[in-house]
Amino acid sequence: MMSSDSRPATRWPRTIGQVVAALAIYLTALLAINLLITGRAHGQATEMELTAPKPSTLATGRWSVRLGAGGLIAPVYPGSNSFIVVPAPLPDISYRAGLPVLDTIYVNGRDGLGVVLWRGGPLSFGGAVGYAVGRWQNWAPRLNGMGDINPTARGSLFLRADFGGLGLSLQGDRAFGQQNGTTVTFEASYRRRLTSRVMVIGLVGTTWADSNHMQLWFGVDPLQASNTNYPVFQPGAGFRSISGSLSGVFALSSSWSVNATVGFSQLLGNAAISPIVETPTQPFGLLGLSYKF
Repeated sequence: MMSSDSRPATRWPRTIGQVVAALAIYLTALLAINLLITGRAHGQATEMELTAPKPSTLATGRWSVRLGAGGLIAPVYPGSNSFIVVPAPLPDISYRAGLPVLDTIYVNGRDGLGVVLWRGGPLSFGGAVGYAVGRWQNWAPRLNGMGDINPTARGSLFLRADFGGLGLSLQGDRAFGQQNGTTVTFEASYRRRLTSRVMVIGLVGTTWADSNHMQLWFGVDPLQASNTNYPVFQPGAGFRSISGSLSGVFALSSSWSVNATVGFSQLLGNAAISPIVETPTQPFGLLGLSYKF
């Protein structure tokens, strides 16, 4: 990815109105695609998201706008051994406010609409409001009789540390409505620029989930047991998964870049032995093209 510092400050977007209009159109398309199909790849977005440009590299009062799209291949649902290919919008928009309690406002495909409230040295703290995908029982025969999990809103709080090429992140996510579960994810990433045009990013992480989340996604309650051949299964809180991925970014020009990611998520503990799980090992991949304004 090429540095934005070498481009004139008068480049698009010139006004807040332009950014708001472009953002509204893009987020509408993003939400529509997620509601229709992207939810089938639930649980993969975190592992696949390429690390966004650091807001701290933006001067106060500056925008960074990158829009893109690609294709995602991932399991139909967590634990499935069948795969689906879906379109994947790749928005990455941020504005550096530089205020004492509002450092950066941003939108991306991983967090949704977020804010970095505080930044001090390598540490930053903030929160976001995003979209928690659902699961429908007609997606796979193994889900027949399990009922649907409706999509809903999701709130997040995060603490991140940036030590040059090394990044650490601790994030808590809380879904609302039917999805009233909580997860906590710890991730470590390392980025290295191989050439002026090629960057690679490695990421490893683990996710802990409370009993509500585990029961919703991997449990079988008495009603579900009566509708299926599964026994009642009530998983408790615990570590849900570990994951790893390797991403590459190739700059075609100062504006265009190609992004690619391959990785896996391994279900753990009670999640791995759930009756609905066909395989605990979940590979995924992403290929995308983006443009930086």
